[in-house]
Amino acid sequence: MKYLFGPVPSRRLGLSLGLDLIPFKTCSYNCVYCELGRTTHLTVERKPFVQAKKIIDELNAFFADKNHPAVDFITLGGSGEPTLNSKIGEVIKAAKGLKKAPVAVLTNASLMWKEEVSQALLAADVVLPSLDAVSEEVWQKINRPHPLLKLEKIIQGLIDFRQRYSGQIWLEVLFVKGINDSPQELERLKEVIKEIAPDKIQLNTVVRPPAESGTSALTETELKRIKDFFGPNAEIIASFSRKLEREAALLDLKDRILAMLKRRPCTLEDMANALSVHLNAIIKIVDELQKQGQLNSYEHSGKRFFVVKS
Repeated sequence: MKYLFGPVPSRRLGLSLGLDLIPFKTCSYNCVYCELGRTTHLTVERKPFVQAKKIIDELNAFFADKNHPAVDFITLGGSGEPTLNSKIGEVIKAAKGLKKAPVAVLTNASLMWKEEVSQALLAADVVLPSLDAVSEEVWQKINRPHPLLKLEKIIQGLIDFRQRYSGQIWLEVLFVKGINDSPQELERLKEVIKEIAPDKIQLNTVVRPPAESGTSALTETELKRIKDFFGPNAEIIASFSRKLEREAALLDLKDRILAMLKRRPCTLEDMANALSVHLNAIIKIVDELQKQGQLNSYEHSGKRFFVVKS
């Protein structure tokens, strides 16, 4: 599979079957906290980076296997901003047509003011946009957007989309200590979010190794304070957990682990949950891959993350 990955554990979507519509680190933002590193292709030009048919063919092949892993959501996201792919609407409709799982779209919301983007997203079951800042200085500092983007347009695009969209909107705000967590920015965020009227406000912070060193997480206490300030629709995104009900066959486990770690850093627990494999089996395979020199590992926030060696 070249464009499909997972299912991977998601703190927001359970076991998420990812569809990658964009080349690695092609994005309209260059966020300081991005777990995938710095953006290498900063753009706002929409084009068919990946043909819809290729993605749809892989999706059909996945579900054609009667022994495929459990899936809670089919999620359009991956290694960059998915709405940059001009064929995203075709992929959403095809995924919906399978009737295997709800379809979700992860987006930084930077292009939702465009009619063709908002129209395409209307077919999704859940849209998960992000909005980390509503004042220009803070937005520039945390998201480092493409110079052609305008914050006012992005905010208005979210407000307008809410008026048209009948599905669920789960708005994520990711907080970086000392950047977008000031009382002034929180007040501004609260007012704008009230206008957007999302179904959920999902509060996040830096939980994986970020693009820029010195990018620090908020504490649980600090997030709890913000949750209380934002009101009843706000929730802190909890760590993913799921009781393992079965052990997957180990024949292709090594390849599946490598494919997952090429996409994003993961802990041993992340891999066990995503692949429905006992933790001991994951430990054995990861240890073997490290001895073979295929993996690197590092510690962040008290957790050990693994990634494919470049």
